[in-house]
Amino acid sequence: MGVPTMEDCRGSPSTWIQPVDPNALTLNLLPLDLLRYVLVQRAVGPRELCVLEQTSKLFRSLVDEEAWKHAFLEHRRCNVLREPECWKLELTRRTMWSRNWRQIVGSSSASHLRLGLQTQKLRRFAQKMITGGGCLDNPGCGYARTRPYATHVVDPTGVSAGCFLTITAALAYAQPFDVILVKPGEYRERINVDKHTEIVGTGPTGSVVVIGFDGPAIEVLGRITCRLANLVIKQQARGGGGAMSGSVLIKGGAVVLVEESLISSEVGHCIVIQGQDSCGYVLHNAVANGKGVGVLVCDNGRGVIEDNDISFNGRAGVAILSGGDPLVCHNKIHEGMDSGVLVSEKGRGRVEGNDIFSNRRAGVAILKEGAPLVKHNRIHDGRDSGVLVCENGQGSVVANQINTNQMAGVAIGRGGASHVTGNTIRDGSGGSLCLSLHSKGMIASNVIHQHPQSAMQVPEGLLSEVHNMTRTLTPHLNPNPNPNPNPNPRSHPDPNPYPHQVQNHNYIRYEGGHPDQDTAMHAGPTLPRPPASPTHRSAPVPMFDDDSPLPMVLS
Repeated sequence: MGVPTMEDCRGSPSTWIQPVDPNALTLNLLPLDLLRYVLVQRAVGPRELCVLEQTSKLFRSLVDEEAWKHAFLEHRRCNVLREPECWKLELTRRTMWSRNWRQIVGSSSASHLRLGLQTQKLRRFAQKMITGGGCLDNPGCGYARTRPYATHVVDPTGVSAGCFLTITAALAYAQPFDVILVKPGEYRERINVDKHTEIVGTGPTGSVVVIGFDGPAIEVLGRITCRLANLVIKQQARGGGGAMSGSVLIKGGAVVLVEESLISSEVGHCIVIQGQDSCGYVLHNAVANGKGVGVLVCDNGRGVIEDNDISFNGRAGVAILSGGDPLVCHNKIHEGMDSGVLVSEKGRGRVEGNDIFSNRRAGVAILKEGAPLVKHNRIHDGRDSGVLVCENGQGSVVANQINTNQMAGVAIGRGGASHVTGNTIRDGSGGSLCLSLHSKGMIASNVIHQHPQSAMQVPEGLLSEVHNMTRTLTPHLNPNPNPNPNPNPRSHPDPNPYPHQVQNHNYIRYEGGHPDQDTAMHAGPTLPRPPASPTHRSAPVPMFDDDSPLPMVLS
């Protein structure tokens, strides 16, 4: 079956003439339904789709989103949070970093690079590709090479001529920036990467398995930059245990890209980024079944942890310790035996746009002077609090959706000093807020959906401060209505004093009414609605007048 090539296409699309061999069967002679079937075969990849798009209007119409989706899923892992709007654009975006990872070598700001989905560089590259600046399988895609890079093949069967039997042997022979292609098989070896190189598994996803015993399966030390892709990386122990290292260990100033791989560890952490100037780009992976942490960033390490499925780890899904400062974005972090994200020991970083759920401990835990920015995450269905801040934890918790956790939505324990602003908190079994007597920080501008029978857990020592910073809202919802309320709330303590109050610019909305309410209560004034609440679309109602209280500051 002949496929037209670029050399066969001359002039404008309307004047392209395909030489047809009368004894050969060409694609354009097939029925349309059979053509669509051919385009989703495994042998038709990105290269073939790019060529077909340039041959005729017919093929440009046939190479649609469905064809690009099939080609994408044959070669890449799907985005964990949502499918891309354009499969070709997403494939192009990922290919840019796969083909041009060498450009970060020697960059003084390599550890500060961030691979956000909307960066200008990615958009320029994608536009170049879509408008015909190159095809996806053309290495470099328009970027100049300093020299041709050699390719070395590893085949454990030894059938291929000139191939290596182990990855270690190929790595010892390779020159800097060479490519090592690893054929399907199981490789029981510990790989110590000591030069700039690229190690890529070929074949279907999961067919290239690297198993390291009694230490890291892949270790990159020193000022080395490398890329690992399409591998299954496991760490195992021969005896009864082993050092709590990592299946992939990045330290000593190394810069490593880990893409499209499955990483696990039976004896330690899955991925460790450790040390000053060490940087890991952990992109589009499944990080699961680690005895320790899924991804650990510590000792001033940096990196980008983006679009990964991080699950079923024995400790935190992502841990940022000892000055670590990564970007953690657009990941699915779930079903771990500890917190979803743990920030402690002066860890920093930005935790943004993640889906964090079903973890045994807090969805996000901030301890021991940890100071991250936690923003625009969904933190839900956890077995503990949604966000826990204590032991001098700091940072900001901003504009998150926190719901359906088995403990409090936000719990601030002894010494906790975070700024909690702009969040939507609802349906927590332990109430919306839980504050310690020794809490610090600020809680303001949150939308709190609360059942009228539940209560925010505020200690007696903070009652006077909380009452002084509150406004009564719709008194008819008070389960113990009093037509002449005492202006001093402490003289007649209410066992459930807060479900009908707006605290320091926080908006509290009740789910349903009080069980003792009669029908007349439903005819009364409705609760005011916050102007920017995503769950309400009616006209905004002013919540406060000019003498509204300032946000409550706990000290």
